[in-house]
Amino acid sequence: MIIGTAGHVDHGKTELTKALTGVDTDRFREEKDRGISIDIGFAPLRLSGGRIAGLIDVPGHEKFIHNMLAGVGGIDLVLMVIDAAEGVMPQTREHLDILELLQIKKGIVVITKKDLVDDEWLEMVVEEVADSLQGTFLAGAPVHLVSSLTGEGIPELKSAIEKMYDDFAARDKDAPLRIPLDRSFIISGFGTVVTGTLLSGTISTGDIVEILPPGKEYRVRGIQVFGESVEKAFAGQRVAVNLAGLEKKEVQRGSVLATPGYFHLTRFLDARLKLLPSASRPLVNMAPVHFYLGTAKLVARLLLLGCDELEPGKEGLVQCRLDKPLVASRGDLFIIRSYSPMVTIGGGIVLDERPSRHKRFKKEVLETLQELNKEDPLTFILQKMKTTGGVTLQELSRQTKLGAESLRPLLQKAMERKKIALMGDLYVTSEILGNWVKKVLDGVDSYHKEKPLSPGIPKAHLGGLLPRQITSRAFDSLLEHLKEKELIRVEGELISRFNFSPRPTTTQEQKLDQIKAIFQQEGINSVNLREMGARLSLPVEEMEALLDYLVYQGAIVKIAEDYYLDRKIYEKCLETLKDYFRSHQTITLAQYRDLIKGSRRFAQALLEHFDGHKYTRRIGDERVSWKMPL
Repeated sequence: MIIGTAGHVDHGKTELTKALTGVDTDRFREEKDRGISIDIGFAPLRLSGGRIAGLIDVPGHEKFIHNMLAGVGGIDLVLMVIDAAEGVMPQTREHLDILELLQIKKGIVVITKKDLVDDEWLEMVVEEVADSLQGTFLAGAPVHLVSSLTGEGIPELKSAIEKMYDDFAARDKDAPLRIPLDRSFIISGFGTVVTGTLLSGTISTGDIVEILPPGKEYRVRGIQVFGESVEKAFAGQRVAVNLAGLEKKEVQRGSVLATPGYFHLTRFLDARLKLLPSASRPLVNMAPVHFYLGTAKLVARLLLLGCDELEPGKEGLVQCRLDKPLVASRGDLFIIRSYSPMVTIGGGIVLDERPSRHKRFKKEVLETLQELNKEDPLTFILQKMKTTGGVTLQELSRQTKLGAESLRPLLQKAMERKKIALMGDLYVTSEILGNWVKKVLDGVDSYHKEKPLSPGIPKAHLGGLLPRQITSRAFDSLLEHLKEKELIRVEGELISRFNFSPRPTTTQEQKLDQIKAIFQQEGINSVNLREMGARLSLPVEEMEALLDYLVYQGAIVKIAEDYYLDRKIYEKCLETLKDYFRSHQTITLAQYRDLIKGSRRFAQALLEHFDGHKYTRRIGDERVSWKMPL
């Protein structure tokens, strides 16, 4: 569990952190000299049973809100710190607005410095705090009165944190690794170390990871979780990672350490934005704002997609156009502050991290984003599948940033609802599957129409009609799907409609009879396709279709590309070969030519045909019997 402090400057956040953990998180001389925190600090909160929660102490001064925002993005529980002597102050309210926009769900109100006020004053402050928190996620939250100086109330606060520890759902360890980086420094003899909160996935010593920006890969040399070296760290932990070959200048706050290939730098984000009721004026189209996501801080212009201006307290769909690239994912929460003066005015949620460049008031864009705006992750998954066609589980994991174990139950639910189907190794939407089915059936029907004598379209030919991304496993599964529905018949490498059978016309029957007669008459002196066409004055295409039909019927046998043989004569040639092998170990081409009393070229074509069927095997200039049929 990751815990974060929040509250106005000098309300005792750092002293509270020290009282809970024993760690002084102010590490800069300026912080100690001025007595206020400038940057975020980190400490391990050791709980019973060997459990450790990470505690992030954030600065409260309004000038350092950008640092506060770098610390609270990944927290599970907030300690809202309020000075008993001062009560609710401006940064208390601004921090509360930020926490609400970041959808932090749980918190504890901690009223500090109770030793400095009397009981009557303390009672009044508690009432004021309760009134200020009405309508927020902290309404009704536990309230603890403490003194970090004397230690009064600290054990009770720690006990309350312990009780809340087990209420938090585990983060997705199966998802791709993602660590927004908040610090980087050099340790002599070890090199560059980066730190951050491990939002999802796991990281192990020896892993190859990517840092974006700059978009380079590095090997994990070592990992620490709160000063203790570990071989593996998990989602929900604060980590320090030593990376081989990383130069400190290559990484900055706002970079993300991730599994290679899953995340991408982007300068466009589609999002749902909420403007705070306290915003001093409406947000106009393409207004520049300070934009905070994860640990990144930059400037963005907001394209209002469905309205002329966004009024305070209202929500709208926007495209965020960023002045520099960052890493984002659907569901990420962000904060915006007005460009000048710098005041928090709103925040939102990323709907699509890699959109195309939009124009305003486009109906189809707004409809798509309204669909993505639904919190059901299945809606997002279906949207991704619509744009990519069939995808494997691994590809879908890359696109959605969800781990395979998280995806499987969602995909199973979608299949039960007939929204998607699994074709081999590809998941496809019902719409895409319908398109594939239509292409296959149309292809088979067209082939039957063009070649009515052919028993079916070759499988390879049919596969070429489908999109390139369809795998052989998916194609076989699709054919099996159509076969089970009795829409097609599969015979070897030929595909036909389920009830189709070649039916020659009366004229074609006459030509077929002529062809059979010629083959019987010629005997071993086979006539090739072109010669036969010339005898009957038929074009090559028509001649080929007639011969294919006779092959399908079993009247003739195709020996080679241009050679055919009457079935009975073919069987006689095969029997002659079998008889010879009963008393001989090998046979040459010349010997077989003499046995069948045919031409050398035809004898060679026959022997190569037998080789192809594994009846014989060639060894040098001779052949031996191999898998000869009985």
